[in-house]
Amino acid sequence: MSLDALKSKARQAILNGKYEVALKHYTDIHQEAPSDLRMFTRLAEMKEKTGNVKGAVSDYTKIAKQYADDGFVVQAIAINKLILRLDSEQTAIKKRLRDLSSERGEDWALSTIISSDISQLNKPKSHRTPLLSGLSGQELDDFIDSLELREFSAGEFIYHKGDRGDLLYIIGLGMVYLETEDTRGNKKVFSKLAEGDFFGELAFMSQQNHVDSAIAKSDGNVLLLNRKNFDNWVEKYPSIHQTVEDFYRQRVLARILAMTPVFEKIPTEARISLAEQFSSAYFTTGDTIIKEGDVGNTFFLIRSGKVKVVTVNKKDTSKVIVLGTLSEGSFFGEVSMLTNMPRTATITAIGDVELMVLTSDKFLNIAKQYPTVKQVVEVYLKQRVQNTIKKMHA
Repeated sequence: MSLDALKSKARQAILNGKYEVALKHYTDIHQEAPSDLRMFTRLAEMKEKTGNVKGAVSDYTKIAKQYADDGFVVQAIAINKLILRLDSEQTAIKKRLRDLSSERGEDWALSTIISSDISQLNKPKSHRTPLLSGLSGQELDDFIDSLELREFSAGEFIYHKGDRGDLLYIIGLGMVYLETEDTRGNKKVFSKLAEGDFFGELAFMSQQNHVDSAIAKSDGNVLLLNRKNFDNWVEKYPSIHQTVEDFYRQRVLARILAMTPVFEKIPTEARISLAEQFSSAYFTTGDTIIKEGDVGNTFFLIRSGKVKVVTVNKKDTSKVIVLGTLSEGSFFGEVSMLTNMPRTATITAIGDVELMVLTSDKFLNIAKQYPTVKQVVEVYLKQRVQNTIKKMHA
């Protein structure tokens, strides 16, 4: 029987609650692919579920040691938490992590980056884990102790939009998708995350409720860091705060791009690098962002807040016509940018507004790489011209 067939049978046995059957299948899988640590972890789980706690601890210890030796520290910590749940006296893995952090210096801690294709989970690449690489010795022990483990199943919501954002999540094992709604109410995955990645920082850093949802793409677990422990660590290691801030900015920009129809055809994995092409601009109540008649070559995307759009009444230039309001995920400025004509409307801030700004040369470079971007903007340009004409003749 092929490995894929064995894995399918093992998963089905788990769904049916037949853990003894699943144990047999995972034993066979481990014999066929002994270096696949994820399948080895499944084998240990089945031993635990069938009452062989000693065997489970033995397997988990081997798995955690291998992850640690390979530099995949977050995974090692997650497995260590499973071990401690079964036997609180086990300290070998924490000692191994301490030793490795001393031996290897700042580059000791790696996280796994895996393909968005769940079938490629056994082909990891790696990069340094910034949250952990500065820690060693007792500080590392304390950090590990401050983390709580939570397990999840494929398809399970780790948090929903609107839930409190008082935890920072680090993926120990498995994959997680972050999902938001675009301006038309359609659900969009804006980030695909793997082992070693952290998430939840949008709500965590702003101390507000989640504006997106986190969904488990596969069975796995996450390590949780609460606000109190995070603040304590930031006091000791200010760089941790900057690391989370940097990810916060990237994730926010990727989410906004996912919400905006202009960029919906761009692959999810390309959005964060694309977001780096934008600069930021901030306005407050009553500020004029663009003025009708001015020349402009910039494209604006609303990251947060609302703006009012008005145009001069051509029949009575002392009056203006309100064309509407735009909010998070909406864009404007495309008319002048594409036609080189003067601005066709005045746009002012309603309350505090944060914009993502793209110059025409960068926009055209993106449109060259992703032709649908310009096509969508041109469609919206025509729609807005028609809407303006209707408003003016109403």
